[in-house]
Amino acid sequence: MPVQSLFGGAISIDIPQGMVDISNFREVPDNQEVFANADTDQSVIVEILESIEQQSHEAIKFHFEQLAETNEAPNIHIIKTEDVEVDGIPLAYMLVGQQQIAKFNECEQGENSVLVVLALLRVPDHTADILVSLNAPTSVSKHSSSYKNIDMLQIDASKATDQFLEMLHTFKINDYSLFG
Repeated sequence: MPVQSLFGGAISIDIPQGMVDISNFREVPDNQEVFANADTDQSVIVEILESIEQQSHEAIKFHFEQLAETNEAPNIHIIKTEDVEVDGIPLAYMLVGQQQIAKFNECEQGENSVLVVLALLRVPDHTADILVSLNAPTSVSKHSSSYKNIDMLQIDASKATDQFLEMLHTFKINDYSLFG
């Protein structure tokens, strides 16, 4: 996995091979870095937010539910939550879940089942929450614009989670002035 400098080099993380920086193709909010692989339809998003008051696993569940609301996902399922260790981050949590998502506001029949592996990295000294997510389709509707080589898009949840943890263990804050 190649190392990517994020937010002007303030953060670095290894991003899976084949992912490209979406900001080269469309506008991305200043508090996000977005990478995607067109062949697998997977994406990685790193987002910096103000810290929320919910604690521990309740905080990551809150973020997952907010993401589902933003995605207009009619069905969500939390598979597991757990504490994770990330160097230099005092509080880190991971959630593995599923969301039914229609891509680009496609019709309901175009909903895909997407595995969402989400990490919440809390930076309490700077009242910041960092969300890192891996989105990987596990089944694709034939009505979706993502419908192509279905075999290629099938993803193993365990492998995706292992890949995510490998990526997460390379996460590093290089410059805390990013948080103001």
